[in-house]
Amino acid sequence: MARVLAERHLASGHTAWVAMSEITDGDMAISDLKAREKSIQEVSQSLVEHNAGLVIPPSQHWSFMTQVHGSKNIEVKENESVLGLEGDALFTTQEKKVLTIQVADCVPLALTSDCGAIAVIHAGWKGLLNGVIENASEALQKKFPGDQSAVIGPHIGPCCYEYGRKDLDSFIEIFGASVAGVTDASADSLDLMAIVRVVLKERGIELSYRDDSCTSCDSKFWSYRSSGTQKRQSLLAWVEKN
Repeated sequence: MARVLAERHLASGHTAWVAMSEITDGDMAISDLKAREKSIQEVSQSLVEHNAGLVIPPSQHWSFMTQVHGSKNIEVKENESVLGLEGDALFTTQEKKVLTIQVADCVPLALTSDCGAIAVIHAGWKGLLNGVIENASEALQKKFPGDQSAVIGPHIGPCCYEYGRKDLDSFIEIFGASVAGVTDASADSLDLMAIVRVVLKERGIELSYRDDSCTSCDSKFWSYRSSGTQKRQSLLAWVEKN
């Protein structure tokens, strides 16, 4: 069931919430609006049941992108939500706007800024190569300056993410030797979290929380690598005034 990953009290007087859904909450990749509404209700109910006093913004204030494994970011402005625009990161300073990304192995990441802004980022290997974290962080900093910190949700681990040696070497050249791993079957693997750590360090972003659950190992999550599923869990984030 959905759970809160982080509750961040910001210098601006806001609280940023970051949460993660699981299989039991339903498919968050669905395009059918009625089915998506049901999944939103399941996620909201799970969070409220296990977090006394938590109020989840209604579904009309939730934003969903069409993710394309790129580096484009989209600002969610006042009196609007994003539904279906192509991109891989959302950011806003608007209160009670739920930003979401959908994943089934890629790294789900939220950035919080002391000024009261938040961003959510869909970081797969293509997006990491294309600078999706850097672009979102820069957009957030340029428009809403403040110290940033990161929250990381469940993603596929090096234990399961087998990767060809030639392609792996190209990542090592860019991000360093720490991104190379070994699977449980002793094959070469790519460590997505290690790449994220390198990028965050270069940007001076604090890693305030990370969930190292492997989506391929853990039956609570969907995994494209392990089953080829088109279903997705969701990382969601929003801010509210204290």
